[in-house]
Amino acid sequence: MMAQGTDGCSRGARLEGVMAGESMLSFIPLHETAIERHPPLLDWVRSWTGRDQLNPLSTDDWFERAHGIIGGQLDDNGIWMPIHEKGYKLHLWAPPPAIADVALEELLKARHKRTDTYHVLLFPRLMLPRWRRLFNKACDLSFSVQPNRNFWPESMHEPLWVGVVLPFTLHRPWQLGRAPLVVDMEGKLCQMFREGRGDGRDILCKLLSLPKRLAKVSASVACGMLHMPGPGKISSRRTGR
Repeated sequence: MMAQGTDGCSRGARLEGVMAGESMLSFIPLHETAIERHPPLLDWVRSWTGRDQLNPLSTDDWFERAHGIIGGQLDDNGIWMPIHEKGYKLHLWAPPPAIADVALEELLKARHKRTDTYHVLLFPRLMLPRWRRLFNKACDLSFSVQPNRNFWPESMHEPLWVGVVLPFTLHRPWQLGRAPLVVDMEGKLCQMFREGRGDGRDILCKLLSLPKRLAKVSASVACGMLHMPGPGKISSRRTGR
Protein backbone atom coordinates (compact mmCIF):
# COMPACT_ATOMS: atom_id res chain seq x y z
CA MET A 1 0.00 0.00 0.00
CA MET A 2 2.89 2.35 0.66
CA ALA A 3 4.54 1.80 -2.72
CA GLN A 4 1.21 1.91 -4.56
CA GLY A 5 0.32 5.23 -2.94
CA THR A 6 -2.81 4.43 -0.91
CA ASP A 7 -1.00 4.92 2.40
CA GLY A 8 0.35 8.32 1.37
CA CYS A 9 -2.94 9.41 -0.16
CA SER A 10 -4.64 9.02 3.23
CA ARG A 11 -2.19 11.62 4.57
CA GLY A 12 -2.59 14.00 1.64
CA ALA A 13 0.51 12.92 -0.33
CA ARG A 14 -0.47 13.07 -3.99
CA LEU A 15 2.89 12.31 -5.65
CA GLU A 16 3.39 8.65 -4.77
CA GLY A 17 2.66 5.48 -6.71
CA VAL A 18 -0.52 5.57 -8.76
CA MET A 19 -1.17 9.20 -7.81
CA ALA A 20 2.13 10.07 -9.47
CA GLY A 21 1.06 8.41 -12.72
CA GLU A 22 2.33 4.85 -12.30
CA SER A 23 0.15 2.01 -13.58
CA MET A 24 -1.91 0.14 -11.01
CA LEU A 25 -1.05 -3.14 -12.75
CA SER A 26 2.65 -2.59 -12.04
CA PHE A 27 1.87 -3.24 -8.36
CA ILE A 28 -0.33 -6.30 -9.01
CA PRO A 29 1.36 -8.09 -11.94
CA LEU A 30 -1.18 -10.84 -12.52
CA HIS A 31 0.34 -11.59 -15.94
CA GLU A 32 3.95 -12.10 -14.80
CA THR A 33 5.54 -15.21 -13.34
CA ALA A 34 7.64 -15.13 -10.18
CA ILE A 35 10.81 -15.67 -12.24
CA GLU A 36 9.92 -12.92 -14.72
CA ARG A 37 9.49 -10.54 -11.82
CA HIS A 38 12.80 -11.51 -10.15
CA PRO A 39 15.14 -13.72 -12.29
CA PRO A 40 17.61 -14.51 -9.41
CA LEU A 41 14.85 -16.69 -7.97
CA LEU A 42 15.71 -19.32 -10.60
CA ASP A 43 19.31 -19.52 -9.35
CA TRP A 44 18.05 -20.28 -5.84
CA VAL A 45 15.89 -23.14 -7.13
CA ARG A 46 18.74 -24.52 -9.24
CA SER A 47 21.04 -24.48 -6.19
CA TRP A 48 18.96 -26.99 -4.19
CA THR A 49 17.56 -29.06 -7.05
CA GLY A 50 21.07 -29.71 -8.40
CA ARG A 51 19.90 -28.99 -11.95
CA ASP A 52 21.94 -26.16 -13.44
CA GLN A 53 19.97 -26.14 -16.71
CA LEU A 54 16.54 -26.13 -15.07
CA ASN A 55 14.02 -23.74 -16.64
CA PRO A 56 10.32 -23.22 -15.95
CA LEU A 57 7.75 -24.99 -18.08
CA SER A 58 6.06 -22.88 -20.75
CA THR A 59 2.27 -22.89 -21.02
CA ASP A 60 2.54 -25.33 -23.95
CA ASP A 61 4.72 -27.63 -21.83
CA TRP A 62 1.94 -27.98 -19.25
CA PHE A 63 -0.01 -30.20 -21.63
CA GLU A 64 2.75 -32.51 -22.95
CA ARG A 65 6.21 -32.24 -21.41
CA ALA A 66 4.85 -32.07 -17.87
CA HIS A 67 3.01 -35.33 -18.58
CA GLY A 68 6.29 -36.99 -19.57
CA ILE A 69 5.81 -36.69 -23.34
CA ILE A 70 8.86 -35.35 -25.18
CA GLY A 71 7.83 -36.15 -28.74
CA GLY A 72 6.33 -38.91 -30.84
CA GLN A 73 6.41 -40.81 -34.11
CA LEU A 74 4.18 -42.93 -36.33
CA ASP A 75 4.32 -46.69 -35.88
CA ASP A 76 4.02 -49.29 -38.65
CA ASN A 77 0.24 -48.88 -38.67
CA GLY A 78 0.42 -45.11 -39.08
CA ILE A 79 -0.65 -44.45 -35.49
CA TRP A 80 1.13 -41.68 -33.63
CA MET A 81 2.89 -43.04 -30.56
CA PRO A 82 4.32 -40.75 -27.86
CA ILE A 83 7.92 -40.86 -26.70
CA HIS A 84 8.21 -40.67 -22.91
CA GLU A 85 11.03 -39.12 -20.92
CA LYS A 86 13.07 -41.10 -18.40
CA GLY A 87 12.01 -41.33 -14.78
CA TYR A 88 12.90 -39.03 -11.88
CA LYS A 89 12.82 -35.88 -13.99
CA LEU A 90 12.03 -32.54 -12.32
CA HIS A 91 9.65 -29.94 -13.71
CA LEU A 92 9.47 -26.33 -12.54
CA TRP A 93 6.03 -24.69 -12.56
CA ALA A 94 5.98 -20.88 -12.35
CA PRO A 95 2.71 -19.72 -13.94
CA PRO A 96 1.30 -16.19 -13.90
CA PRO A 97 -1.19 -15.85 -11.02
CA ALA A 98 -4.05 -15.19 -13.44
CA ILE A 99 -3.85 -18.75 -14.83
CA ALA A 100 -2.28 -20.57 -11.87
CA ASP A 101 -5.41 -22.69 -11.41
CA VAL A 102 -5.08 -24.04 -14.96
CA ALA A 103 -1.47 -25.04 -14.32
CA LEU A 104 -2.43 -26.85 -11.12
CA GLU A 105 -5.21 -28.79 -12.84
CA GLU A 106 -2.68 -30.08 -15.38
CA LEU A 107 -0.17 -30.84 -12.64
CA LEU A 108 -2.68 -33.03 -10.81
CA LYS A 109 -3.27 -35.00 -14.00
CA ALA A 110 0.45 -35.26 -14.80
CA ARG A 111 1.29 -36.52 -11.33
CA HIS A 112 -0.87 -39.60 -11.75
CA LYS A 113 0.33 -40.24 -15.30
CA ARG A 114 3.99 -40.12 -14.31
CA THR A 115 4.29 -41.20 -10.70
CA ASP A 116 8.11 -41.05 -10.77
CA THR A 117 8.48 -37.32 -11.49
CA TYR A 118 9.36 -34.37 -9.25
CA HIS A 119 7.57 -31.02 -9.50
CA VAL A 120 8.55 -27.66 -7.94
CA LEU A 121 6.01 -24.82 -7.77
CA LEU A 122 6.65 -21.07 -7.46
CA PHE A 123 3.51 -18.97 -6.97
CA PRO A 124 3.38 -15.29 -5.90
CA ARG A 125 0.53 -14.81 -3.44
CA LEU A 126 -1.81 -13.07 -5.86
CA MET A 127 -5.35 -14.29 -6.62
CA LEU A 128 -4.82 -16.77 -3.79
CA PRO A 129 -8.47 -17.88 -3.32
CA ARG A 130 -8.56 -18.97 -6.97
CA TRP A 131 -5.76 -21.56 -6.67
CA ARG A 132 -5.05 -22.21 -2.97
CA ARG A 133 -7.17 -25.38 -2.67
CA LEU A 134 -5.54 -27.02 -5.70
CA PHE A 135 -2.07 -25.96 -4.51
CA ASN A 136 -2.51 -27.59 -1.11
CA LYS A 137 -3.99 -30.69 -2.73
CA ALA A 138 -1.07 -31.13 -5.13
CA CYS A 139 1.91 -30.46 -2.85
CA ASP A 140 3.62 -32.94 -0.55
CA LEU A 141 5.43 -30.05 1.14
CA SER A 142 4.91 -26.31 0.94
CA PHE A 143 6.06 -23.12 2.65
CA SER A 144 5.95 -19.37 2.07
CA VAL A 145 8.87 -16.98 1.69
CA GLN A 146 8.42 -13.43 2.94
CA PRO A 147 9.72 -10.62 0.68
CA ASN A 148 12.93 -10.05 2.65
CA ARG A 149 15.40 -12.40 0.93
CA ASN A 150 17.99 -11.92 -1.79
CA PHE A 151 16.09 -14.27 -4.08
CA TRP A 152 12.71 -12.67 -3.18
CA PRO A 153 13.32 -9.05 -2.09
CA GLU A 154 11.09 -6.46 -0.48
CA SER A 155 10.19 -4.96 -3.87
CA MET A 156 8.11 -8.08 -4.60
CA HIS A 157 5.69 -6.93 -1.85
CA GLU A 158 3.73 -10.18 -1.37
CA PRO A 159 5.05 -13.57 -0.14
CA LEU A 160 6.11 -16.35 -2.48
CA TRP A 161 4.48 -19.75 -2.09
CA VAL A 162 6.85 -22.67 -2.78
CA GLY A 163 5.59 -26.21 -3.21
CA VAL A 164 7.29 -29.57 -3.83
CA VAL A 165 5.62 -32.63 -5.33
CA LEU A 166 7.54 -35.88 -4.83
CA PRO A 167 7.29 -39.18 -6.72
CA PHE A 168 5.01 -41.83 -5.29
CA THR A 169 6.68 -44.66 -3.34
CA LEU A 170 6.46 -48.39 -4.09
CA HIS A 171 5.00 -49.14 -0.64
CA ARG A 172 3.43 -47.40 2.33
CA PRO A 173 2.67 -44.51 2.68
CA TRP A 174 2.58 -44.26 -1.16
CA GLN A 175 2.41 -40.46 -0.98
CA LEU A 176 5.28 -38.93 1.01
CA GLY A 177 3.37 -35.82 2.04
CA ARG A 178 1.71 -37.89 4.76
CA ALA A 179 4.94 -39.22 6.26
CA PRO A 180 6.08 -37.85 9.67
CA LEU A 181 9.59 -37.16 8.37
CA VAL A 182 8.30 -34.94 5.55
CA VAL A 183 5.85 -33.21 7.88
CA ASP A 184 8.78 -32.47 10.21
CA MET A 185 10.84 -31.06 7.31
CA GLU A 186 7.92 -28.82 6.32
CA GLY A 187 7.63 -27.50 9.87
CA LYS A 188 11.35 -26.67 9.99
CA LEU A 189 11.19 -24.84 6.66
CA CYS A 190 8.14 -22.83 7.70
CA GLN A 191 9.81 -21.83 10.98
CA MET A 192 13.08 -21.01 9.24
CA PHE A 193 11.51 -18.63 6.75
CA ARG A 194 9.15 -17.16 9.34
CA GLU A 195 12.10 -16.29 11.59
CA GLY A 196 14.24 -15.07 8.67
CA ARG A 197 17.19 -17.41 9.12
CA GLY A 198 18.75 -19.61 6.45
CA ASP A 199 17.54 -20.31 2.95
CA GLY A 200 16.38 -23.91 3.41
CA ARG A 201 18.66 -25.43 0.78
CA ASP A 202 20.05 -28.16 3.05
CA ILE A 203 16.58 -29.40 4.03
CA LEU A 204 15.29 -29.21 0.45
CA CYS A 205 18.29 -31.17 -0.87
CA LYS A 206 17.60 -33.94 1.65
CA LEU A 207 13.93 -33.91 0.70
CA LEU A 208 14.63 -34.41 -3.01
CA SER A 209 17.02 -37.28 -2.32
CA LEU A 210 14.45 -39.14 -0.23
CA PRO A 211 12.40 -40.94 -2.97
CA LYS A 212 15.47 -42.57 -4.57
CA ARG A 213 16.76 -43.69 -1.17
CA LEU A 214 13.40 -45.26 -0.30
CA ALA A 215 13.26 -47.09 -3.65
CA LYS A 216 16.39 -49.08 -2.68
CA VAL A 217 15.16 -50.44 0.66
CA SER A 218 12.43 -52.77 1.91
CA ALA A 219 9.07 -51.57 3.19
CA SER A 220 10.04 -52.11 6.84
CA VAL A 221 13.28 -50.12 6.47
CA ALA A 222 11.43 -47.37 4.60
CA CYS A 223 8.94 -47.05 7.46
CA GLY A 224 11.82 -46.55 9.88
CA MET A 225 13.40 -43.89 7.65
CA LEU A 226 10.08 -42.04 7.50
CA HIS A 227 9.54 -42.34 11.28
CA MET A 228 6.44 -44.47 10.71
CA PRO A 229 5.37 -47.64 12.54
CA GLY A 230 6.44 -50.70 10.59
CA PRO A 231 4.14 -53.45 9.27
CA GLY A 232 2.43 -55.30 12.09
CA LYS A 233 3.19 -52.64 14.69
CA ILE A 234 -0.48 -51.55 14.91
CA SER A 235 -3.05 -54.14 15.96
CA SER A 236 -6.07 -54.59 13.73
CA ARG A 237 -8.11 -56.52 16.31
CA ARG A 238 -11.38 -55.12 17.48
CA THR A 239 -11.42 -53.71 20.98
CA GLY A 240 -14.98 -54.78 21.69
CA ARG A 241 -16.14 -51.27 22.42
